[in-house]
Amino acid sequence: MSQEERDARLGLTGLTGAEREARLRLLREQIDREVAAARAALRARRAERAERTGQGEDPS
Repeated sequence: MSQEERDARLGLTGLTGAEREARLRLLREQIDREVAAARAALRARRAERAERTGQGEDPS
């Protein structure tokens, strides 16, 4: 995939340098939120499974 294609997929085409940096910052923040939510869901599933199997809370 070319740089132009990547920029287009990320909505970066036609932006000034400052606009591009702001857009990238927003994308990173969104990814960070999604990662945090996925990790919390995984911890909850592990805790639920540990509770069902009588193993107590999983430290991970």
